[in-house]
Amino acid sequence: LAPLQVEMRTLAMLPGLLRQLRAACTRLAAGARVLPSSVQETAGHVRHSVEGVQASLSRARSLHDLSDLVLAQSRETVMRAQLSIDELLEYVGQHAPLPWLVGPFAPALVEYPEDFPVEMAKWEGCITVG
Repeated sequence: LAPLQVEMRTLAMLPGLLRQLRAACTRLAAGARVLPSSVQETAGHVRHSVEGVQASLSRARSLHDLSDLVLAQSRETVMRAQLSIDELLEYVGQHAPLPWLVGPFAPALVEYPEDFPVEMAKWEGCITVG
């Protein structure tokens, strides 16, 4: 592909990717309301950072519209957001109660204690990791 075609495709994909990232951060911040205030703050900072990147990049009609500084700051912001999300996931993995993490499987875990046999047909089609 010619550099101009790559640029055009990149710019065409950018708004959708930024919308998806912003939506994910909004859901993350909303879900963090049940977590400690420090975790809520981190989630809020991530969302705010992503909104800033979206605002900076959304006005561009070509990559030449974006200064090297804006591109570098955007890249740095997204990298920091990724690290923060990794920290949030680690926190949730270490501190959240099991039923909160397993979601739709929680009723089966609560309903059937470990020593009670569960019909395998109930689990048909489920993917196991091991």
